[in-house]
Amino acid sequence: MRPKAYLAYRFSALATLLLVSALALSACGTSDSPGESAAQASIRDQSNPQGRILTANQGANSVTLIDVATDTAYGTVSTGQQPHHVVGTPDGKEFWVTLYKENRLQVFDTKTLKEVVSVDVGASNDDITFEPSGKRVFVSLGGADAVAVVDTAGKKLLQTVKVGKTPHGIKVTPDGKLLLVTNTADNTVSVLSLGDSVAVQGTVRTGNNPFEVAISDDSATAYISNFLGDSITVIDLKASKAVGTIRAGKQPAMVAFSQSNGKQLIAVANTGSSDLWLIDPATKKLVTRVPVGAGAHGVVLTASGKLYVTNSTDNTVSVIDGATDKVLQTIAVANNPNGLTFMPPQ
Repeated sequence: MRPKAYLAYRFSALATLLLVSALALSACGTSDSPGESAAQASIRDQSNPQGRILTANQGANSVTLIDVATDTAYGTVSTGQQPHHVVGTPDGKEFWVTLYKENRLQVFDTKTLKEVVSVDVGASNDDITFEPSGKRVFVSLGGADAVAVVDTAGKKLLQTVKVGKTPHGIKVTPDGKLLLVTNTADNTVSVLSLGDSVAVQGTVRTGNNPFEVAISDDSATAYISNFLGDSITVIDLKASKAVGTIRAGKQPAMVAFSQSNGKQLIAVANTGSSDLWLIDPATKKLVTRVPVGAGAHGVVLTASGKLYVTNSTDNTVSVIDGATDKVLQTIAVANNPNGLTFMPPQ
């Protein structure tokens, strides 16, 4: 081979090698995150103009990501052992995951979907809620009969407060003054005051196996689902006492508020009857019943007015149109979806 032809050949071979290497690197990772695959980058960069739903899949050690605009599950995030609930910070920059089989919480960055840190809370944990300011987060420790108080920015445990037996559901009033915790084994709700220090200020009797909490926008009334009582206890928070009972479906689990034709309703996911009940809080009567998947458990409302229900037995999420109360879509997720949250677009 002549020298010029040889040099041309070597140059062509080198160019081909560089092109192949570049394509390989493009397939295996991105410059934004070394070692990240193209598929992972696609999940991270997914556009969510109407926000997204995150489900804690307790049987799969993962969180599923659902795009609200298209009602499609487009990716998963691996977690620790048995994620029970997931909730976003008030500023939307992070989502926190409770772990039923570990003594820690996991904190993930909303944009990168990477774990930022974990927080040791001393016991297995169930439900989680932020105060409106976002400065503190509260976690029920079912096996320790306590609530953990965590500094959100510092990612550290501040305080552990003893409550009733086997606490589960937990919610802060919209005015940020009170924290309600359901004690499933002694049929009570603990009412905690949220000053600089958190303390129990009272206890209210409920129905059998109180499970989850929803609180009115004016912070005056709480609605407690009684999982083994097939009912909802109504609590007057000003008087700190139960003032009524509403019939629910079989084994009511999570409760939330919904908007239907300009009217606020209570949405209750009933595990035993695999349906969602929409109840008028004024009349305490059932407005409509929406059949969903087997083992209906969690329910959340989005800004666009759709309701999402996790079906823990058949590993799906039902999407319900808030205007028509009809199921729009059924989305396959991972094993045993439990708690869920709505994350507004960033």
